[in-house]
Amino acid sequence: MTLPRQLEACNPSGPLCINIVKLFNNELEETFYSYGRVISGTIQAGQDVKVLGESFTLEEEEDVVVAKATKLWILQAGGRFKISVPQAVAGNWIAIEGIDASITKTATVTSVDQAEMETFRKLEFNCESAIQVACEPLNPSELPKMIEGLRKINKSYPMVHTKVEESGEHIVVGTGELYLDQIFNDLRTLYA
Repeated sequence: MTLPRQLEACNPSGPLCINIVKLFNNELEETFYSYGRVISGTIQAGQDVKVLGESFTLEEEEDVVVAKATKLWILQAGGRFKISVPQAVAGNWIAIEGIDASITKTATVTSVDQAEMETFRKLEFNCESAIQVACEPLNPSELPKMIEGLRKINKSYPMVHTKVEESGEHIVVGTGELYLDQIFNDLRTLYA
């Protein structure tokens, strides 16, 4: 995608455009921080925004949701520390709280009154997730908890895919042993 001239200028008073590239777990509220770069414009805490998902196109406007950016954070030291800010201007990396519900992995955020905006492409990687591991809960009554944990894993790891086979097995597809080890550690300790 080539950016329109008004976005290329990285103007704080231009149209709002944020490229969301990662979701970080918010342990306190069981939601996610949507992390991305403000390409153009200024976002305020408490502002209503349009979230354009990965499958949004100008012809088929189905993957669009209006949400409230309840809080804005600047993340430091790999996300371990965060500083609350009232606004973020063009050029800054920002974590947004409250808009994660409709985001799968990436998204484009614009202002509610923005008429037309194309989305940024999905993140592409040089390697492919190819190692599959089946998982099941130790106690069958905890299956709904595991399914919710797998949904959160799918959102927070950019290169992981989760799926259910016809046999009913829950499959996690990742890029390698260490990557999958971290995923299952987070599944056991954070998400389920």
